[in-house]
Amino acid sequence: MNGQQLLLDLPLSVPAATFDAFVLSEGNRLAYDALHRLSSLPAGGVTLTGGEGVGKSHLLQAAVHARQKAEGEGSAVHLNLDDLLLEQNLGLGDSLEEMLSHHLDRVAACRLVTLDTLERSREIPVLQEVALFLYNAMRARKGHLVAASRSSPAECDWMRPDLRTRLLWGPVIELEQPDEPELEAILARMAQARQVAISPELCRFLQRRLPRSVPDYRQALETLDRAGLQRQRPLTVPLAKSVLGL
Repeated sequence: MNGQQLLLDLPLSVPAATFDAFVLSEGNRLAYDALHRLSSLPAGGVTLTGGEGVGKSHLLQAAVHARQKAEGEGSAVHLNLDDLLLEQNLGLGDSLEEMLSHHLDRVAACRLVTLDTLERSREIPVLQEVALFLYNAMRARKGHLVAASRSSPAECDWMRPDLRTRLLWGPVIELEQPDEPELEAILARMAQARQVAISPELCRFLQRRLPRSVPDYRQALETLDRAGLQRQRPLTVPLAKSVLGL
């Protein structure tokens, strides 16, 4: 993968992280509503905050899917700073500065950019310059930069003041951790998206044994699905115990 592909052609989740596939709860409804009606919000920034597994990345990608479906693939771009830094650490592509300088003009046709794992810009200050550039570009085009971060910009004393100020001009919406019924619904939705059958017994078992984390649920389900296909067996509690070591 070269630098051009890396920066602005990062793949969205498959199965698709769409609004329809998102499990609504009281803890994420404000964020869902804001991104679902993004075009009606004032131009500028929207920031989603919260811990891992609360749905920030899903909503960012859902907003991009919806805009691309309505206006074409070039109308919106999803960027994940974790993926960008991972590829850079693996030594793929040009230097980070060369990549950023050479390819940022590819957002010229966009009016929506989503920026995931903004907290990673603490380690690499040039990424804060990128975020500021994207914010200013989207606002000038009456579009939006939607960022996701573990913490509110107001709490990020490491962030450059001009970026923090601009992000705080727009809504900052916290997503809360899902409760048990919501986690059960999320697990069922994941299984449905992968077209695998998961019994209520297995669902309850995974909820009791796995961390309360959507990424952990996703990884466990993917591992179980592969094992079931390889062994030509249905997904059961004994299989989960064997394959996942639970």
